[in-house]
Amino acid sequence: MEKGDGEFKKNLNDPLSIDGFEEEYFCILCEKRLFISSSESICSFCGKTEKADYVCVDGHYVCEECRMASSDEIIRRTCDASLEKDPLKIAILLMKHPAISMHGPENHLLTAYSILTALRNIGSISIGRREFDRVAIRLKKASQGICGSWGVCGCAIAVGAVTSIITGANYLSNRERSLALEITSIILGEIARIGGPRCCKASTFASIKLAVEFFNQKLGIPISISEEIKPCFFSRLNTECLKWRCPNYGGE
Repeated sequence: MEKGDGEFKKNLNDPLSIDGFEEEYFCILCEKRLFISSSESICSFCGKTEKADYVCVDGHYVCEECRMASSDEIIRRTCDASLEKDPLKIAILLMKHPAISMHGPENHLLTAYSILTALRNIGSISIGRREFDRVAIRLKKASQGICGSWGVCGCAIAVGAVTSIITGANYLSNRERSLALEITSIILGEIARIGGPRCCKASTFASIKLAVEFFNQKLGIPISISEEIKPCFFSRLNTECLKWRCPNYGGE
């Protein structure tokens, strides 16, 4: 996001020149070309305002710290700064960062943090650093490929963990424990229905959508989704895309 009325230093038809070499670079968020900027810009991930080195024509800018961040770091930096109340918007933004692989356990943490961030920003329940730290510790046990080896998806576990934390559930609880188990089973059923090979993006989308419905109906939390998933931005990047078998596929 670009701040102010700054001008691009180069003609928009010219390629970006770095150290005397002319290359074309593209925005990780919208895939449009990047150009050298003379304005202050706001990092699309962490929200920091600084003089930008390059931005895209839509004003997207990513600061150096966020460009170089690991998967865990970019998830935490983005969610710490975000004011967004739509968990799906938060998740899709994070998914576009190069540190977030198409498939992998970082998608589990991304699912949980996106939901917790939206809940914190809505303000209906108290969400602080402790809740984020607790869910991160729990999800370390959800390793890569757990869906095939254990029969349970880490994204579903993420929502179950969030539900457990916000309701105060433990193994002696009645309703709270049942709620965590119920939402986890609902999500697992949908992921099983979609089929395989696994797609961590489809699992994240299903987990967040079903969590939003569940939190509204069972917990009375006014959380909602406005972001449109279909057509899926990530389908062409996934060599194992389910295409028409996936409810998010838009076709080619």
